[in-house]
Amino acid sequence: MKKAYYTKCNTNYSEMIKIKITDIKLLIIAANFLVFIVFTPFFAKAQETSNLVECINYALENNIELNLSYNSAEKQRVTVLESKAGILPTLNLGSELYMSFGRNIDGNTNDITFEQTITNTYWLRTSVNLFQGLIKLNTIRFNKYLLSAIKEEASYIKNKLVYDVLVSYCTVSYSKGLADVAQSQVVLSEMQYKRMQKFVDIGRESPITVQELKSQWASDKLTLTLAQNNYSSTQLELKQLLRLGANQAFKIDTISLIFLLVTPEKNIDSLFGMAVNVLPEIKQQEFLFQASIKDLAIAKGGMLPRIYMSAGVNTNYFDKDPLGYSDQISNNQNQGIVMGISIPILNYASVNSNIKRKRSTINDRKLLLQKQRDKLYAEIWKAVDELQSAKNEYQSALELLYFSKLSLKNVSTKLEKGLANTTEYEAAKQRFISAKASLLKAKLIYYMRMQMLRFYETGNWKHIDGSY
Repeated sequence: MKKAYYTKCNTNYSEMIKIKITDIKLLIIAANFLVFIVFTPFFAKAQETSNLVECINYALENNIELNLSYNSAEKQRVTVLESKAGILPTLNLGSELYMSFGRNIDGNTNDITFEQTITNTYWLRTSVNLFQGLIKLNTIRFNKYLLSAIKEEASYIKNKLVYDVLVSYCTVSYSKGLADVAQSQVVLSEMQYKRMQKFVDIGRESPITVQELKSQWASDKLTLTLAQNNYSSTQLELKQLLRLGANQAFKIDTISLIFLLVTPEKNIDSLFGMAVNVLPEIKQQEFLFQASIKDLAIAKGGMLPRIYMSAGVNTNYFDKDPLGYSDQISNNQNQGIVMGISIPILNYASVNSNIKRKRSTINDRKLLLQKQRDKLYAEIWKAVDELQSAKNEYQSALELLYFSKLSLKNVSTKLEKGLANTTEYEAAKQRFISAKASLLKAKLIYYMRMQMLRFYETGNWKHIDGSY
């Protein structure tokens, strides 16, 4: 009886376990389905590639230094408004409550009294500088020039950031191209090894030749690994420049390098004439130079007299006066106007020393402006020369690739016929690899040099996609 009972219980328990296992499986399947539905867009997005324009936009939005420069411009804008408000008259309203204990003078009879007295006064006062050596007007202009200089500095930081992203992006493209070249060479070595292995099997080739080809295949695999590591390293540098997360998936599109080598003659002087009027680093130095002139005018204003005027309305209440509070406030009103002049005498030496320092600052700013112009001229000169060099290098790389490819094809045919050894084949293959890498490098360098000259012409990077 007990045995039957236990058997029945065990049977029921087993059925319950099976049901629970089935339910758990269904839950797991449902959960996996939900995860697939929810996260498929994310994974798809993670695998998307980013082009150069998207990388630049992301960098401009997330770069800390650039945002700090925008904040500096905003703070300077507040300073300009503050200096403008300094021209307006001051206006102050005030009140005082004065309680006196012990010996005191009665406000009504002028007799001495020892009683506690309370006096309440009110005033409304205003003042304005009629003349102050144009210090305030020059201060406004000084702050405006500083604001313009800070804005140009922000533009310079923006342009530099775009250039850094461009260089890093091209570096990643180059390293990716090298990895692709290395991958194609691994495939080529494998194909050649397997082809020669078939010749060995039928007795047309020596096993030693196959072993040498296998060794070259292994060497190409090592080269591929090194190229892939270099590609990962350059990708890391670009991700850090963009301030991407360590675990954030990131791939770039290949830059379209299909272009005609049309390099119009660039006159250095005319190109410099355009660049000097649009580049923010030049305009920044010009604004700082103008600001130093206004700073000198502010210092000179300290030597001139200050003419000012003030006016006010006063009233008071005295608790010992028999009149009521309202009557006293109305009856005790008085008005006054003051005009005055302040002439600097003993502080002339300090003001004069300050003026001399400001003049030295003007000379410094003038020299810095000329230094920036000279630097720009040298950069443009170098850029024009490098563009022509890049064009020549690209044309030579094209020719080298054509003949190295032809040479590799001929040596491969000779190797199969036993007319060439593996050393000759490896040398031809390495020349072909080097030619492909040289062509890729020449393309990227030419692309960057062209972008740089267009930047000197416009002062921005709008030619990349029309938005910078």
